[in-house]
Amino acid sequence: MKIIIILNGVSKKKKKFYYSILPVLSQKFSIEVLETQFANHAYQLAVEAVTRKANIIIAAGGDGTLNQVLNGMMSVTNVNSSPTLGLIPLGSGNDFANTANLTSDPHALLELLTKNQPMPTDIGKVICRNSQLQEITHYFINVCSLGMGPATVQRMEKSPSWLGADLKYLLSIVQTFFTHKPEVIGLQTPTWNWKGKARVVAIANGQSFGNKIYIAPDAQSDDGVFSTFIASNVPLFKFLLYLQQLKSKKKITDNQIIYYNTTKVELSSTKIVMLETEGELIGLLPATIEMLPGQIRFFRK
Repeated sequence: MKIIIILNGVSKKKKKFYYSILPVLSQKFSIEVLETQFANHAYQLAVEAVTRKANIIIAAGGDGTLNQVLNGMMSVTNVNSSPTLGLIPLGSGNDFANTANLTSDPHALLELLTKNQPMPTDIGKVICRNSQLQEITHYFINVCSLGMGPATVQRMEKSPSWLGADLKYLLSIVQTFFTHKPEVIGLQTPTWNWKGKARVVAIANGQSFGNKIYIAPDAQSDDGVFSTFIASNVPLFKFLLYLQQLKSKKKITDNQIIYYNTTKVELSSTKIVMLETEGELIGLLPATIEMLPGQIRFFRK
């Protein structure tokens, strides 16, 4: 059994991986580690791992690393030939790891690999447009969002690197909170339509995003449906209070906050609106987001 781990090369927990996690896993399995060297390198390494016939590919990093590995795998495989996907959560937020009940404890990881009983897991397929208005396809396992999420990511990308990832995120989200204007979004599902100004629209397979903001606390990654969250034109400081409530895994009762389950969403706007998944800008509206039930095999509890 060939196991390849794709490690985020700039993870602050890289030493923990090499000194505490890898030695435990290597006691029972032969493991090859591929370490990322530049942005989006995990995508390329995942393609390489598939072409080299890896049976198991494990992303060692945060939600962004997992997202890149998933997309690399999906670019060269199908449901019948895809390797099993795993995750060692070494990021700052680890949102999907929380949904999957995963930790970085090496002995728990070893137990999952030893049992070798991956579970069918849903993913989302996004068809949207790039900056040249060409149609592109992207996949996600956790959350795809528009509104304040992409605006924060865009600010982070423009921030100086010397700030460091944590400080860049903090400053970007504060700036976005006070400057981002709600965007007019059209949302269409097979059974329900909505149009209006929105601060956040999130299409969730996992329970949380943005470092444990639980926009879908009841979501399950194997139930074949998305949990859609819409924060419409909520007053700014009221929304700030609601964010604290979301952090506590509590649903909000307000007619300006909408929860809805669906298998497919079509999003549109008359203006330029960005989409993001797991902290990465992926494209522009219009977009179609479709549920792919049980598309991958994933190690989770």
